[in-house]
Amino acid sequence: MRQVNSRTMISNIGPLAAALPFLLPPIAMAQSGDAATGNVLTGSNALEEIFVTARKRAENLQEVGLSVSALGKADLDRRFDVGLQTLQNASPNLIIDDIQEGPGSPAAISIRGISTTDIEKNFDPTVGVVLDGVFIGVNSGAMLKAIDLQSVEVLRGPQGTLFGRNSIGGVINVTRGRPDFDGFSGSARAGFGNYGEKQFDAFVNLTASDIFAVRLGVARRESDGWFYNRTTDRDVGKSEYTMVSPSFTFKPTNDLEIYYRYDKTEQDQDASTLHNMAQPNQVFCFYYGQCAQGVTTPQSGADYTILVNDDSPYQTYFDTETHIVNANWSVNDRYSLAYVFGDFSTDEEVYQDFDGTPLTLFHTDRPAKWNQQSHELRLNYSGDRLSYAAGIYYWDSDYRIDLMSHIGFGDFLFGLPPGTVLDVAQTVAQTTESYAAFLEGDYRITDRWTLTLGGRYTKDKKTSAVQDAIMPELAQLGGPGNPFRKSWDEFTPKVGLRFQVSDDLMFYGLYSKGFRAGGFNGRPGTYEAAGTAYDPETVNNFELGVKSQLLNDRLRLNASVFHMDYKDKQEEESVPTSQGTGQQTLVLNAAEATIRGLEVDFNWLVADFFTLEGSLGVLDAEYDSLVDPITMRDLSYLKLRRAPDMTATISPVFTFLMPKGELTARAALHYVEDIELTFLNSPQSHVPAHSTLDASLMYTIDNFSISVYGLNLTEDDSWTLGYDVAATVDFGGLWTQTAIRPPRTYGVVLTYDF
Repeated sequence: MRQVNSRTMISNIGPLAAALPFLLPPIAMAQSGDAATGNVLTGSNALEEIFVTARKRAENLQEVGLSVSALGKADLDRRFDVGLQTLQNASPNLIIDDIQEGPGSPAAISIRGISTTDIEKNFDPTVGVVLDGVFIGVNSGAMLKAIDLQSVEVLRGPQGTLFGRNSIGGVINVTRGRPDFDGFSGSARAGFGNYGEKQFDAFVNLTASDIFAVRLGVARRESDGWFYNRTTDRDVGKSEYTMVSPSFTFKPTNDLEIYYRYDKTEQDQDASTLHNMAQPNQVFCFYYGQCAQGVTTPQSGADYTILVNDDSPYQTYFDTETHIVNANWSVNDRYSLAYVFGDFSTDEEVYQDFDGTPLTLFHTDRPAKWNQQSHELRLNYSGDRLSYAAGIYYWDSDYRIDLMSHIGFGDFLFGLPPGTVLDVAQTVAQTTESYAAFLEGDYRITDRWTLTLGGRYTKDKKTSAVQDAIMPELAQLGGPGNPFRKSWDEFTPKVGLRFQVSDDLMFYGLYSKGFRAGGFNGRPGTYEAAGTAYDPETVNNFELGVKSQLLNDRLRLNASVFHMDYKDKQEEESVPTSQGTGQQTLVLNAAEATIRGLEVDFNWLVADFFTLEGSLGVLDAEYDSLVDPITMRDLSYLKLRRAPDMTATISPVFTFLMPKGELTARAALHYVEDIELTFLNSPQSHVPAHSTLDASLMYTIDNFSISVYGLNLTEDDSWTLGYDVAATVDFGGLWTQTAIRPPRTYGVVLTYDF
């Protein structure tokens, strides 16, 4: 029987706090002036300043009038994150899940209850992942590996002015290591863990001359996975990941710098790790006898046991190529020009058993290609009272998927003989072209008052072509030679006001608007669904916040309250059809919603050897109106997906002086309230309140460190994916599929810096 961890935040924190001192050996504690790591500057007995680029220029975190959480290099080094998913405890009101459908670890990222889940690339992300200044435009590929990270910033709320493109919920801004001019240096890391986990990273910096520096990086990740397939009697979930990443910095003058980075990644993995949660009111249960063992227990009866009937290892590959250029020219003391170019492409193929049963009921072959290119030209000005960033932006992307579905329930829907597997082919090709102009500036009215004004005008053009034998009407309109077309434009303003009470206290007020473009359905089953575009959605965000440095700069405490009006909310739902695969995904502007909340971040240097970090996020998210796209009934009583009432993290960090070195101990307890994962809030995909505990010990001697770590030490077994297939409010649909988060993992990592 599946056990769900539903312990409360308070009951977890108590034992953790009591146990921490006993986890550490009896060693001498560092005194004032001793070396320390992370945020501790023991020489000054104060927290280290944090600088962020949330507004595309370096600023002190405490002087930025918006909600931002930030991790620097020292923070990242002691966390042992495997990717973006384990970074979700770095910010309040942040949920990051690997939904395990298809290749590339598709990401479901939610900030303040605003998210999207589907794997198809016609769905623009609601939360932007920005890598070295380049917006990643799809969920597949957004789940970045934690390799060579220098900083991670989580910007909460709409970022419609400077980041613009579809960052309606927020932005995760990731910066990686760059070549420098400090001579020959580098780092090598090797790690080993349970479930066959192996990791190898190496980065070498070469200074070729006074104006040219090169950085070469390679990385390798391997895992045997943590699933057992009872149908085929073998372990599954295996993955292999390889990255090669050369880069260079060219600085012909003190005023001009050009940075280029190339990334080539290859990822092979088993894809079929989904659970069947079909209930008695769903076809796969009442007609085919493929039933879950309970509302919270999958058909297999065990969390990490699956029943899929495909026995071929490495059913999927996901390869990427990335080119990034950052060029910066300091024209004079006040003006500078910046140019950012990005080219990101993916090539993927997956054979996946979506039904999660021992039968062939719904399997798919999904080869697909994606390519995006973006250009941004930005002028920055910094004066005595006025500073601003103004620029233009261009985006172009194209996507193609040649989908082959293998349908084995044709006797129920189509009257085919039992056991018949119907192959249904469909090709979808879509393009997007986007233009934008933006401006955001600060005007210092007095020494204490600063006004922020900004705006972005965006125009999006999209096309969609569909080709299959089920919809012959597409030969005239909507096929490859004559695709459907639609365009939208929007202006997204921003107004902010900051009041600097003192050097250590600032209040701000903010209004910002977010915009997420419309589009075409990427998995249509009817001509009407293929040709009917859904419109953009918008969010108006009203926010009040405070940023403070207290106790002689030993306590950093930031908080905000917000109210967001969500208009024309796009809702995607798998609904039944009488043709094709028996289901299609519709996206309609079906909802209006209101989201209110509170966010708190703190960092407290309790003693020179002890830092306490934490966050609290509170949400009140509800639909104002929601109409079912099939029955047209009022469904406003449903809960928004991935919008928990509360998230909270508490993280103690100890640094101790050791013979010839230093020991750092860190733990992070992360609590999340109940979550709904499906549009219709199906009970079998409901996620109860749960907690996860991560911890690590790192011993450093000169340039060498050895670390032990553990992730999900509480063995939380909650779902990261829930999907109701072909369901309506009156019909349970075909089945519900779920995916589970990784189990407890642990390992050791050796690092040498030179």
